[in-house]
Amino acid sequence: MKHQNILYAVILVCTTVVCMWVLPALVKMATREPQEYPFVYYGSVLKGFGLVDYKNKEMPLTDLAGNRYTAEQFDSLMPLLNYRQLMSDGRLPDSIGGREVTPPLLRMSTVIFRYKPEEVSAPESGLYILQESMPRRGGLSIPPDVFRLRGGIEFVDAATNRVDEKKSARFRKAMEKAGFAFPARWAAGNPTTLKSYDEGYFCLDARGRLFHLKMVNGRPYVRDTHAGDSIDIRSFSMYEAPDRRFYGFMFDRKGSLYILESDLAGGYEPRKLGMGPVDPETDRVTVMGNLLYWTVTVETPGGRRYYALDTPTLGPVAEYHIDAEPDRWERVSRRLFPVYLTMGRENSSYVAPHLTFTGVAALAANVVVALLALLATGGGRKRKVWTVCYLLLTGIAGLAAMALLPRLRRE
Repeated sequence: MKHQNILYAVILVCTTVVCMWVLPALVKMATREPQEYPFVYYGSVLKGFGLVDYKNKEMPLTDLAGNRYTAEQFDSLMPLLNYRQLMSDGRLPDSIGGREVTPPLLRMSTVIFRYKPEEVSAPESGLYILQESMPRRGGLSIPPDVFRLRGGIEFVDAATNRVDEKKSARFRKAMEKAGFAFPARWAAGNPTTLKSYDEGYFCLDARGRLFHLKMVNGRPYVRDTHAGDSIDIRSFSMYEAPDRRFYGFMFDRKGSLYILESDLAGGYEPRKLGMGPVDPETDRVTVMGNLLYWTVTVETPGGRRYYALDTPTLGPVAEYHIDAEPDRWERVSRRLFPVYLTMGRENSSYVAPHLTFTGVAALAANVVVALLALLATGGGRKRKVWTVCYLLLTGIAGLAAMALLPRLRRE
């Protein structure tokens, strides 16, 4: 009988753990309401944030004062967002805000960048593609080899899986000469041929210094950006801007967002965006820039923050915030599940068990479940005490596990 009780307890605990995952998942599917936010953009003529509802064909634009505008007024108030429509209508102005406006200039100054926490937390293969940055004929092409950064840099032929010793030695020597300290912490690039030019990779070395690595005419190009001298760099996202103004976006350890600009002398200059800090592990960032202003959207668990930045300086111009509406799942989980299990996090690509604590308020549900079980449970005092204590700890998940398993026999 003693062994039977031990076996029952082990199975009960395992079943409870499964119920802590399955029951909240089912309730979440039934109650989860996705957050809906309007599209918000800073207008160069409107001189303020506009809320855009593309479903409303007649009056798609609303300003923060509540005024509504027709589709034609929307195009004119936000010409840098809708310049293609203005071009087709023959209404594109010659200048906006004292700046000359031409379609090629507008295309070159357009910036669209999106950051998701999954991009940083996702697993990496550790193999990278280094394209020729200055191809002699045609556009960019995928090379026949890949490289990896371990104790040094190694180029591996993709067909034969053999290390190209000569090429590896050339690049390793160039990196060491530039002061790169192995092993590298990470390398960030944009390995696609669907772009007009390639800037290779930006690599963070063992000392926290950011280096620029690319291949020019088959030879290594390695330079210390010196961005790590003043910034504790957390991550880098490559962005080959059409106007070649900057190389990409950087986060530091405090959550500040930067771009790494290219100066006239071919150097590297970090420029901080005039906005509040971002949590790279939970927040999503969208940057939509044009000739005069950048609109930066930061989506957090608590809502969305919108920033308007001046394009030349990236200094702050305006700010707007929309609070998130608590959905039914959040309200239900705080009342029913003090703790529940998921097979991963929303902002991570890894699959692993993760416990979420909703707070002490849900412990009241455990007390109610335990009291109901006390009234309904038969048997001796020892069994009732054991049942109540178990349900005070496990709540609804423990009750469901007990209901699924055969009753414990009396000793």
